[in-house]
Amino acid sequence: MDGIYFIGLLLFGALTGALLALCAALGSKPPGAAEGPGAEGAEVHRKDSATDRRL
Repeated sequence: MDGIYFIGLLLFGALTGALLALCAALGSKPPGAAEGPGAEGAEVHRKDSATDRRL
């Protein structure tokens, strides 16, 4: 009977790890990403981009 608790504990740990990995993947944003509801029209100027240096 103790084995079923151990398997349950392993499953709970695996699901918790998967949820944390999913939250980390969805929560990360690329640098310079605009925020907010009206962010579609917002311009983001990055001084290190190739187009700014006309390359």
